[in-house]
Amino acid sequence: MSEERRSVTIKRILVALDASPHSLAALDAAVELAARFQAELAGLFVEDENLLRLANLPFAQEVGLFSATRRRVEIKELERQIRGLGRRARRVFIRTTERSQVTCSFRVVRGSVLSEVLNAASEADMLVLGKAGWSLLQRERLGSTVRGILPERFGMALILKEKTCLGVPLAVVYDGSPAAERALDTANTMRQQPEDDNKLLIVLLLAEDEQKIQDLKRQSAKRLEERAAVAHYHALTSTNVIRLVDFLQAEDCGMLILPAQGNALQSSVVEQMLEQIELPVLLVT
Repeated sequence: MSEERRSVTIKRILVALDASPHSLAALDAAVELAARFQAELAGLFVEDENLLRLANLPFAQEVGLFSATRRRVEIKELERQIRGLGRRARRVFIRTTERSQVTCSFRVVRGSVLSEVLNAASEADMLVLGKAGWSLLQRERLGSTVRGILPERFGMALILKEKTCLGVPLAVVYDGSPAAERALDTANTMRQQPEDDNKLLIVLLLAEDEQKIQDLKRQSAKRLEERAAVAHYHALTSTNVIRLVDFLQAEDCGMLILPAQGNALQSSVVEQMLEQIELPVLLVT
């Protein structure tokens, strides 16, 4: 396979915003990547049609977070709040991107958040979004949009939590699957940006026996050989999430690139990883 076919092209990046702290971290990363790859950056805010439809039901009530007081949901007030979030997201997007030389656009749509994000992501090379939304009770848990994209084919999706940023070294999980091949190519492309020439790539070989580990090492080394990538290899003979989390922390990795639909990684395992891993995760399908 030629190097051109293994190169990963990033010409358009979509960042999904809700003005939450997580999505603001996603915006900063999206601007950085757009500048690095000279890509167009598109911002998207979705007015949640499902939330408005639910609030319109006669039994719909909201409970005050601190007062615990129940009250009927006022549709006009809810719409006002949603429009306010959209305006805030637009202001933050403009303020953040005006300092860069990136070609940008921003739009607000109304509909199902997951459907609108996936629809817009189909026209982009990379989707960037925060780990969760505004919920104070589930701020450290995965948001519904992140959970919703896992079964889908979205290309590449970068997931970040608040107070995190992109860094090095890059780590990539490799299990020999087609998605893992694409993840490896993506890791190599991102590593080979000019400022990263001397940074190592950590390849995490995921299999259940030593022979398979050695096979995976040969396969990945051959794939990287054409582009003279420098890589360190580590074996993970179990999909135990804690072992991976501990390794990433010990190696002080800057980002994990993960095949979202690999041979050894089921969606439930990927979801567990996203729940527990603090650093940015780039999912590849």
